[in-house]
Amino acid sequence: MNPGPVYLAILFSLIVGAVQGELTRRSKQLGSALFLWLAVTGVLSLTPMLHDFSQRPPRIMLLVVLSFVGVYFGSKFSAAAKLIETPGLAWLIGFQVFRVAVEIFLYLGHRAGFVPVQMTFEGRNWDVFTGLTALPMAWLVAKNKAPKWLIYAWNTIGLALLLNVTIVAALSMPTPLRHFHSEPANMFVTYFPYIWLPTYLVQVAWLSHLLIFRAARALTPKAAV
Repeated sequence: MNPGPVYLAILFSLIVGAVQGELTRRSKQLGSALFLWLAVTGVLSLTPMLHDFSQRPPRIMLLVVLSFVGVYFGSKFSAAAKLIETPGLAWLIGFQVFRVAVEIFLYLGHRAGFVPVQMTFEGRNWDVFTGLTALPMAWLVAKNKAPKWLIYAWNTIGLALLLNVTIVAALSMPTPLRHFHSEPANMFVTYFPYIWLPTYLVQVAWLSHLLIFRAARALTPKAAV
């Protein structure tokens, strides 16, 4: 397995650090919980357990499913839900701009030979759309110029794109379910620090979408944030 050059590991870690720092600044309780999750998953990635794809299902898939379920229920707790009130809907939407950096990393990872092409915007990953449109959409919301239907539409598209790349990633792993056979197989996400792509960055995006839907439901014509 080619884990990629050191500079990409550093770049990826900086992306994770920036996201974690911003979330911690907004909610110390949420930041603490996520830091613990980063530590747990980081340690797991340093063991052979997640690298073994002979298990059915592979442990990495179980961990990702657990992450999605945990975030869904965790979004209902006050530590996460407080982001709806402060800093608010416009921030939740604009925060999704971090996905541009993730897409740049994936592209560079493909060029370096350890990320399969279908997981990049050159292949079947169009998640960059969410990141590129996040700031303009946040501006419209902040100026109270975004109708509810537009917020719902943007968030639904963003969530669909997130689920799309998650499925593409799963179908790129070396399992009997593998659909995309271009090399390399998607194994890099089981190694440190890239374990944080499916177990942290994807989950942060998932959490943001859940909170945006909740904030949009409570939106009034005079309050966009």
